[in-house]
Amino acid sequence: MNRLIIAGMLALATIGSAAAQDTSPAEGLSCAGKVVTFRYNIVKPGQLDAFKKAVADHGAWYAARKSGTRVAYVRMMKREGGKLVYDDSAVMTMVTYDARPQPARDAAYAAFVKAYRNSSAVKEEHRGCLPG
Repeated sequence: MNRLIIAGMLALATIGSAAAQDTSPAEGLSCAGKVVTFRYNIVKPGQLDAFKKAVADHGAWYAARKSGTRVAYVRMMKREGGKLVYDDSAVMTMVTYDARPQPARDAAYAAFVKAYRNSSAVKEEHRGCLPG
């Protein structure tokens, strides 16, 4: 199932900007495609809307700084009583980075990071290069 989730997330990575090359998110590694970060987040009870707002604020932060970096979230599903339902306690996020250097972090950046921390905990984080 994890492979299916990652495959779906990689398909979403087609959104975003021009190909990334030696971007800071890759920490000096060459990427002839797009650098992406996937995070599997455990959402605190009753905090799904706050988490989704943090994702929106995260994306808006990049947009306001004219960055091509894109942020998306994927609702996770689980089997419950023999049927597939959304799992309000688990969400994956995907950041597809712009090829240009990342904007300087500021108070607005700190605000959405705090919102993420208040509403969730990162269980796993993976960074990779999606070939172009």
